[in-house]
Order: sequence, then structure tokens, then C-alpha cells
Amino acid sequence: MTAFPAAFERLLVLLHEDSDDQSALEEAAAMAAAAVARKPARVDAGVEGSQIAARMTLRGRMRARAADWIEADAGASAGDLMTMARALLSENEPLPTGGSVRAALVPLPVAADAPIEFPATPVSLTQATDPDLDPELERLAEAARDAIARRQWPEVLAAGEALLAYADASPSARRVRIIVARRAVPRVALRELLEHALRHPEDQQRTGELLARIGPEGHEVMVDGVAESESFAARRFLHDALAKTPEAFPLILPLLTRSAPHQVRHGATLLGRLGDARAIEPLTGALGHPDEGVRGEAARALARFRDPAARAALTSALSHPSHVTRIDAASAIGLSGQTMFSPTVMSAFAAEKESSVRRALATAAARLGTPQATDELIRIAIERRTLLNRDAAPVEVRLDAVAGLAAANTPLARRGLDRIVRDADRPVREAADRALSVRRAGER
Repeated sequence: MTAFPAAFERLLVLLHEDSDDQSALEEAAAMAAAAVARKPARVDAGVEGSQIAARMTLRGRMRARAADWIEADAGASAGDLMTMARALLSENEPLPTGGSVRAALVPLPVAADAPIEFPATPVSLTQATDPDLDPELERLAEAARDAIARRQWPEVLAAGEALLAYADASPSARRVRIIVARRAVPRVALRELLEHALRHPEDQQRTGELLARIGPEGHEVMVDGVAESESFAARRFLHDALAKTPEAFPLILPLLTRSAPHQVRHGATLLGRLGDARAIEPLTGALGHPDEGVRGEAARALARFRDPAARAALTSALSHPSHVTRIDAASAIGLSGQTMFSPTVMSAFAAEKESSVRRALATAAARLGTPQATDELIRIAIERRTLLNRDAAPVEVRLDAVAGLAAANTPLARRGLDRIVRDADRPVREAADRALSVRRAGER
């Protein structure tokens, strides 16, 4: 990474950590400004390597905010760079698209102007949909067709909702009314309605609900909409809608076999949220995917299942060759609330050689919150290595145990830190005291 991206990313990380060290923030902004003092710089988001639960990287945040690139003019100010960094970290604040530091947003497809054709009503339904027999149904369908012809998408959304509400009002007539609704709002119109929602956040939730309720074509449009982009933030509403649509499972499962890693990541996340046990085996297979982001999403998805096969897969992931995947598996386990993992996590902690993974394992054990695991972390932190006790953990392992308790920040973990402050030797005691001081400062 060249000078400007590295300096700007450092500023981003400090802001993300909510650092109250104003001088460090000002220094980071000044370093980023110095990197473009004499010549402009441009950072491209790239197309691969991110993940939905985006790591705190500059390019990861750019992809999450659907930014193709960021440009900084020669002489761009530290204040403008700070403004851009804060906007990148936000989920709602618009990215500056003008000025000395600006973002170019990912272009959304432009809807075609060709007339939208409506499928004909089958002969078998002609009598059932005779306007003389159900004039209200015909009125609602005509309102939808008219709004579509004029491409007035807020009106289309309202008309589609009215058709679905009318269908739900009569269980005996629902089938016929839903078919009429699908013909009045065909797939091509659903696709353009989705494009409208991507540009208008105020209509996203309602659009997701309509696509979920209208049936298979709506489900296909949602899955295609998710798969076409790495960006998760702009398509969160589609994830939320699909997660409540079990009928979409057969359309989501094939995402795990796509060649683009970001599509596999979307698929893994959605399958985890759906909670259909048929996904456990393919998600287990995804733990062997070459992309570490896919492996991480698969681990998080598997952690949502209360199933022996899913637990076995996660246990296996704790010994994966990649330390990143071991961290992802540990984090997923810690957030799962499945306390039966505690002995497994502590066993992995004892065998782990990487400090960053040990910290993730200690955090997971402390978050699971069993007294046995917490007591073991406290014992590891307090027990000192002496000539008579050579089995005690090295100081770096003891510090990792403290870091895990601090990151978990549960009442039981905080009580453990209090005891470590009283009973541990100096470096471990000081680490526990600093962790408690930070928490106390944050609560004031």
C-alpha cells in the first residue's frame, strides 16, 4: 500500500476505535494530508477480498459504502480528509462527491425505457378474473399497470401492496388474486422497482417485503440483486427480507457454488439467517473455501445452528491452518451463546501458538460466560511461573487471557479482572487495571 492509502487507513482505524486521543487523530490526518501535499492520489476499491462483516480496512469500507474510488487533490486539507473518513465509517452519512476529497459511487444500472409487457391471463383464469365478477381486483391491477407504464415506482410500490393486501383479505380467493398481482407487476417491473429502492432508502423496507410476498419471481429478483454486488450496506434490506423468506432457500443455496467469492459470502450469510438445517453440510464445505472471507461467513452462519454437525464443523475450524479463520471461528462461537463450546474453546486456547488467536479464544470463552471457563482464565492470568512451578503459562499467554476477559466485558469477566488486579504479578496486574480503567472511563 502506497503512502496516501496507508496514512488514510490509519486515520480510519483510529476513528473506528473511537480514540479519545485527539492529538493522535490530528497527527494521522496531517500525515494523510502530507501524502497528497504535492500530488493528487486515488484509491480504487477493488472487486475482491472483502467480506460482508467488513474488516476495518480502507478498501473494505469503500466497498461497504458502494464507493468505486476516492480521490484527493494535491493540497487537500486534513479537515477534508477527516470528513471523508467519518463518512466512510458511517452507514448513513452521504459520502462527499465534490471538493478536494471526493468519492465516486458505484453506478447503479439505469432502467431501460422500453415498454413493459404484461403476461396474458390464462384462459383457465379468465372467468375467475372477470372484472364484472371482481371489479375491485381489476381496479387495483389496472392501477399497478398504469403506474408501471409511467414508471412511477412509489406508486407501483403502493399499488403492489394494495394488491397483496386484497389477496390476503380472502383466503378462498387468495390464489387467483395473487396470480393477478403477479401479472400486473411482472418480473421486469419488479427489477426496476428494486433499482428504485437502491436509490431511495426510504422505500427499501417496503420493497423488500413486497418482493418477499409476491412469490418466486420476487425471490429471484432479490437473490439476483444481492449477488450482483459486493456491497452489503446498500442491500441490507434484501438480506433482511430474504432471511424471513424460507421459500427462497432453493434459490439461495446455489450461491455457495458460485465462482465469485462475494456471492458465496452473501449466500453463507443468508443461509445462516434462514436457519434451515439442509444448509449445514454445504456450509461445512465452505469452511474449506480458498477465500478467507467465505470461510469466516461460513463459520458465523454455522454458529447460528444448534446442531451437532454444525458444532463439529466449528470445532474443526478452530484448528484451521489459517489464523484468520481460527479467529473467525472463535469469534462466531463466542457470540453463539452455546455454552457447551466452553471446554473446546479452552482446550484450543491451551494449544494455540498465535497470540491474536489466543485472544479471540479467550474472548469467546469469557463471552460464553461459564464459571469454569472464566475461573480457568483467571487462574492462567494469576499463576506465576517459578522454579517450583514451571507449568504456569508464559507472561504473553497470561496477558492474552486478560485481553480476552477485557474484550468480553461481561459482569463475570469484570469481576475476574478485579481479582487479577489484586492477585497477579506486575505486568499482568497492570494490563487488567488498564482494561478496567478504560471501561470506567467509558461509563462516565
